[in-house]
Amino acid sequence: MVADSPLSEYNPFSLVPQIVTITLTVLIIVVLFSVYYKKLTNSNYRRINSGYVLTMQIFIEYIRGLVVTILGPKLEKTTPFFLYLFSYILISNLIGVLGFANPTGSLTVTLSLAFLSVVGTFAVGFRFQRASYLRKFVYSARIKKKSIPVMINPFGVISSVTPLISLSFRLWGNMFAGSLIMSLWFYMTQSIMIKIPYLGVINLLGGLTAVPLKMYFDLMSGVIQAMVFVLLTMVYWSFARGETSENTNK
Repeated sequence: MVADSPLSEYNPFSLVPQIVTITLTVLIIVVLFSVYYKKLTNSNYRRINSGYVLTMQIFIEYIRGLVVTILGPKLEKTTPFFLYLFSYILISNLIGVLGFANPTGSLTVTLSLAFLSVVGTFAVGFRFQRASYLRKFVYSARIKKKSIPVMINPFGVISSVTPLISLSFRLWGNMFAGSLIMSLWFYMTQSIMIKIPYLGVINLLGGLTAVPLKMYFDLMSGVIQAMVFVLLTMVYWSFARGETSENTNK
């Protein structure tokens, strides 16, 4: 009798937990910014804005300040992209506190986010360096006083693909490791509690220690990883734009 292949149980149409939480994350972002926009447009300039509006304005201004400082005023228009990117990663990381599956715990999600970052890097490079941006991908030779590409530079290609791997695996690895540690912790505490008469029915030890652990892995680590992803994306775009101080100030 031939053993069943693991692929025989694969169902491409099955509903994985991340599909639900990805949709939930997007809805939360839409609601947060829609409420902010509505409150902002309905506010009276003579009246002090509510705490929610002020909090959102501080958040937006902080991201805009990072964009202007790292990328320069000419790329200030990319602020909405980084606002959404940071909000998406942050809420995806924090949603695990409510007991949902973190979207960033899926490598497909983090790869998609890293792909956007890499595509943006190429776009910024072509926007500011034009055809000269392609020089890093080829070796050129001087023929009759002209620089002519003769072969592909593998190091240039690898350096352009590396951010796709580093960004996605860093974010996914941290969130996946947090979920794995939490699962192992619950198994360990359950194995301890089950030996205690009467109390072993409920994993009391795991329940009491779950809150601080979830706060660390989902809240603290989630905020740090969201900021690291956004800052690294800005740095990659800054390198693609050009490293001279003249370009930075334009």
